[in-house]
Amino acid sequence: INIASSPTTSRLRATRRTQRKARSRSRNRTVSLVGYTNAGKSTLLNRLTGAGVLVEDRLFATLDPRVRRLELPGGEAVLLSDTVGFVRKLPTTLVEAFQSTLEVVAESDLLVHVVDASAADPEGQMEAVRSVLVEIGAGDVPELVAFNKVDRVAAGVEPAVPLERLRARYPGSVALSALDGEGTDDLLVALADRLRALEQVVELRVPYHRGDVLAALHREGEVLVEAHDDDGTRVRARLDPAATAGFREFVVAEGEPA
Repeated sequence: INIASSPTTSRLRATRRTQRKARSRSRNRTVSLVGYTNAGKSTLLNRLTGAGVLVEDRLFATLDPRVRRLELPGGEAVLLSDTVGFVRKLPTTLVEAFQSTLEVVAESDLLVHVVDASAADPEGQMEAVRSVLVEIGAGDVPELVAFNKVDRVAAGVEPAVPLERLRARYPGSVALSALDGEGTDDLLVALADRLRALEQVVELRVPYHRGDVLAALHREGEVLVEAHDDDGTRVRARLDPAATAGFREFVVAEGEPA
């Protein structure tokens, strides 16, 4: 059976398309966990969200993305997805079979690239993952590197590349153990900071009679400054591009992502 074109696969693709449209309408930021097979993505998803997804040490144990709501330290919520583990030279037939799964990655706002810090060749695995990301059209999606399995390093497993050297090579990366939770708070803070940096600071003027717009700004963005003058309420807010477009008629100035 060609699983890339089987009826079950077709139904899964249709279901995922519907789910992605619903997530897009909700304007929740989407974050995908990517990484070489057995890097610990599913364990991390379980640690962060209590998702209870399958954790198994074999290729392609995760065939369907698991999407869970995750609340970040600032109170904002994101949708966190687990994805299929990557390998070097992912066969074309598998890319086709997991196409709708991998589309979730390409449509994400941010990728958390989970790396096994205790692996024999962590950077080679990272390059293999990035090659697949380019192949599926996700090469330009912003990435946060998370070096996982520091518990193994602490327990005496001699890494091929010292963790300090890895982190120095990848500024902004975090180190953690999905198994025992060490470093996951740092990951959540880094996630919030990176997502916030992707948003623009926008200045808007909202007429006094449009309280609904003001309420929507508080709901869909981060209001930084709110002041009142003769013409209405002036607001400086951090908004994603989709939200900015929705409030276009009230925008008086746009800044760079901050």
